Amino acid sequence: MTTAPSPAGYVRSVLGPRDPVLDTVLRRSLLDDRMPTIQVDDNAGRVLQILTLLRRPRHVVEIGTLFGYSTIHLARGLPEGGRITTLEIDPAAAEVARRNLDEAGVSDRVDIVVGDAADHLATLAPASVGLVFIDGDKKSYPQYLKHCYPLLEPGGLLIADDAFAHGDFSPEQADGADPDREAHAIRTYARAVGRSPNLFSAFVGTEHGLLVSVKEQW
Repeated sequence: MTTAPSPAGYVRSVLGPRDPVLDTVLRRSLLDDRMPTIQVDDNAGRVLQILTLLRRPRHVVEIGTLFGYSTIHLARGLPEGGRITTLEIDPAAAEVARRNLDEAGVSDRVDIVVGDAADHLATLAPASVGLVFIDGDKKSYPQYLKHCYPLLEPGGLLIADDAFAHGDFSPEQADGADPDREAHAIRTYARAVGRSPNLFSAFVGTEHGLLVSVKEQW
């Protein structure tokens, strides 16, 4: 009897290995820099890149840079002249991300802002963002939704990672964070976007789940 491969194994066998730049970035960040293993999985990164290619946003906002793995995928999907503002609260992670973005050749289209995400979101103009990717503090997902919805242009995409509300969400869990509280916040976010008359949403079956929502255009 043949044993079926795991979903991750099947995806890798079909799509092939990650490219050398991504492989270098991932291995160095996790092994040498000791960054937490909470980056998007390879298939989720590909989905982000495809959605960016399809939407062609002029301005992308990413909440939660970590070491820039998802940022690289988003940047690779940008149209000419497009830019990403990626928000990271940890200065050490931001420094690793800067090096990785340089390594990937996309630093010219990415602005890293170190600090509280909500503070920076409050400075952005309404309807000025074509795509938002949320992968920051899970407890803050409902608050991120309140901040980000007005920033989206009509037809803009709102994408949240860890939408299945299971697994390791953040490095703070080792320091006493409450995973149940984080899961509850993610579910609150998911119900809000799923039932909103102004958003059309669907789950994408990545390892931890992406929840993709498009803003109404009328």
